[in-house]
Amino acid sequence: MQTLWALATILALQAEALDLLSPPPLLEQLPVGKLPVRRRNVYNYPIVRRTPRTIENLSQPQKRECYPKARYFMSGDKLRDYLNAAVPSQIEKMLMCAEMNLAGLLGTVLGTVTDLDLLSLLDITSSLDILGGGGLGGVLGGVSSSKSSKPPQSLLSEATGDSNLLLQGQGILNSITPNGGQDTDDNASRGSGLLQPLSAVGNKVGKLIESTKGMLDSVVPDGTKDGLLGGLGNIDLNDLLIGLEVQKATVENMKLTMTGDGVLIQATTTAIVAGKGLLGAVLSILGFQVNSDVTLKIGVSTNNAQCINLRVQDKDIRVKEVNLLLVKAVTDALPVSLPLDDIVSELLTVDMNENIKESKSCDIAFSDFNECKNSAATGLFTYHIKSFRTSAQGLSVLYCAFFKEAVPMPGSPLPAIPKNANVSITLSRTMVRAVVTYSAKQSSVQMNNLDAQFARIVYSSQPDNKVQNTYWVNVTKDGESFATGQTNIIVSYTCKILKGKLKTDIKIESFEHRMAPPDAIDEAQELMSAVMKKFLSNIIEFFNQVNIPLGVTSSSLNNAEVKLIKSNDLQAAN
Repeated sequence: MQTLWALATILALQAEALDLLSPPPLLEQLPVGKLPVRRRNVYNYPIVRRTPRTIENLSQPQKRECYPKARYFMSGDKLRDYLNAAVPSQIEKMLMCAEMNLAGLLGTVLGTVTDLDLLSLLDITSSLDILGGGGLGGVLGGVSSSKSSKPPQSLLSEATGDSNLLLQGQGILNSITPNGGQDTDDNASRGSGLLQPLSAVGNKVGKLIESTKGMLDSVVPDGTKDGLLGGLGNIDLNDLLIGLEVQKATVENMKLTMTGDGVLIQATTTAIVAGKGLLGAVLSILGFQVNSDVTLKIGVSTNNAQCINLRVQDKDIRVKEVNLLLVKAVTDALPVSLPLDDIVSELLTVDMNENIKESKSCDIAFSDFNECKNSAATGLFTYHIKSFRTSAQGLSVLYCAFFKEAVPMPGSPLPAIPKNANVSITLSRTMVRAVVTYSAKQSSVQMNNLDAQFARIVYSSQPDNKVQNTYWVNVTKDGESFATGQTNIIVSYTCKILKGKLKTDIKIESFEHRMAPPDAIDEAQELMSAVMKKFLSNIIEFFNQVNIPLGVTSSSLNNAEVKLIKSNDLQAAN
């Protein structure tokens, strides 16, 4: 019996194990794959995701930690002077650029919004077209604009793809006509008080006609109205669009605003687009005048570690008005212009912005702003750009400096930018100390069994381009400590920037040697004089090897005077 119970227990356990492999009916009703599964890290180590190194990352130099040691500064006025001279011609070149294709875009837009009836494009005819006056020709000269078989709202819908863009005058028309686009029963239910008498409607039309006559009189010379209407009403726009090209582009005025992240430029421009033109007995049609606003956002960029340049970060064109240009043939008077419908400007704005974004040859470039050459080819220092920014004050570029390509030097605050400076360059006191210290280490002298090694040096700027310097040397004799020498010296200097380096000369004004113990001066006098001579010679040699950061070549400081200021920083300005 015990054997049977044992066998029954084993079979029951096996049956339960098999049931675990088949989900119960309730679980089968749950959505499969919806339950979150958390994968457990066996050793609970943090998971580190490594970003693969791309070719672009591999090509970039590894940047060393550094502190600003030098600064180039260009004043806001100096930067404005450059942009005011360079940008207008660049904008004019952009508007006339082949890839911009302003003439082609204008021709396409004109062909889109009209049935090539020039008169129907004039903005001053739109109100009369709505009231059924037959356009400008029908009101002011009997010239029919019947060539355009489509109503204005149809043209607008066709050009924009939006059937809801109806001219505002249609609502006025509906309110003053007998039917107003509604059923007769609806009009009757609105009551006769909502309908204006026919005489009142006629008065409104008459006033609108007179207003339009006045507008035309203000832009068209006396005695040429009949010729204008007779010519415009019968011109096929295809004839005027033959050989259309941008003949001239002009920046009328320009405004610059310095910001924390660049320069914002807003320019008003005029472009003359014409082809063969159409000659008439009274008036000649020259072509079209496109008035637009161009907005540029100019920022500072760098393509390497040593050179900055200006770059257009964003540009936008907004066409304000497209005018038909006319000239009086008999008197050869200055051209007058008639505005075209706003839809022409709106469509042309969209097309022009698409073209300038896709075009490469129409880009605005400032290649003459800075020649990005290798400024660290020779010299004691290697420079890397730390940061740059623009502000109302001007353009400032901070550089890290590495002495003889060694590790970065300790940082120190840079002095303030010189007042009223158009351009300035500052080299920090840590750079000055690096050159002085290096010169001192190279100034050891051995003579008459005596050996002098520099131990310490201090210096400070004095008025009138003078420097007070005190240094101490340890003197040994036959390898044994002999004395400690001290020299106090005042020198005057001249220093300029020539071809990217300092040009320095030094003259001794006064000096004094001391020894401890004092009785060692007799034996070490010649040695101390040799040390001073070699030290000053090294100062001149190594400071003449100091190269300055590239800055901006179009506003360099060549031949500018360099001074050691009170903070012991070097500074040049003009």
